[in-house]
This record gives sequence, structure tokens and C-alpha cells, in this order.
Amino acid sequence: MTGSIYTAEGLADRYQISHQQALRYIARFGADREELDRLLASSHRADVHRKDELDRTSTDVAVG
Repeated sequence: MTGSIYTAEGLADRYQISHQQALRYIARFGADREELDRLLASSHRADVHRKDELDRTSTDVAVG
């Protein structure tokens, strides 16, 4: 355990998941930030795949 923990709100915001899903992850796996980051990255929920980035069109990506 690293000592740094997630709150349900922080986890939900970072990975664009529901508050309820964040609570389930924390209840099942604990609140350790490093462990949850590893878990969610391995399940293809990397924080770089946030909803606002997925909603961008190909023109937005190409032009900026």
C-alpha cells in the first residue's frame, strides 16, 4: 500500500465512471491509489480514455 488513497469522487472523476461503480471498486479492492490505477489500467479504463476525449471528432483531433 502506498499511503495515497482514492475517494469515490476522485476515482469516478479520474476514470469517468459512476460514483456507485467507484464505491464498488473501493469496497472490493480497497482505496489504494496505486492498486486501483493498476486494476483499471489493466481493464482498459486508462484515465486517458476520458469521456470528453472520446467525444472528439476526427477533425478536432487533426486540427486541434
